[in-house]
Amino acid sequence: MRKLLGVAACAILLALSSCASLQHGWDQGAVKDVADLINSGQSQKLAAMSVTPFLVDQEIVLLKPDVAAFWDGVVKAGFRVQGAALEAASATEAGSYTQFASTMEVKSFFARYVKKDTRVLRMSTSSGAHILLLMRSE
Repeated sequence: MRKLLGVAACAILLALSSCASLQHGWDQGAVKDVADLINSGQSQKLAAMSVTPFLVDQEIVLLKPDVAAFWDGVVKAGFRVQGAALEAASATEAGSYTQFASTMEVKSFFARYVKKDTRVLRMSTSSGAHILLLMRSE
């Protein structure tokens, strides 16, 4: 859980807009929505939004019940995201996996599961911590 404050990756199934200004607004909204769900303890909604396989803190979680257990643990541990703001957003590219971990396992995860229209969002918080959110569309 200590690394969760540093970097976490969350694959969430959402639709993306194609217009750059709309995309930026959507990215900001996605960061706020996820932070609000974490802060309000809505682990079931977070689990329902998350896709499997799920990448978190350099680990690949394959099963939906394990993803739900992760979000339950986050909420029960009292983890909060204060002052969430979108710091950076980009479409994935060949080396995007290194933002999560420069390992063969994460590289393979990206090659196998990450679609071309996936976005990587970097969120800053009032504590200075950063959380990476891997956003995917259908």
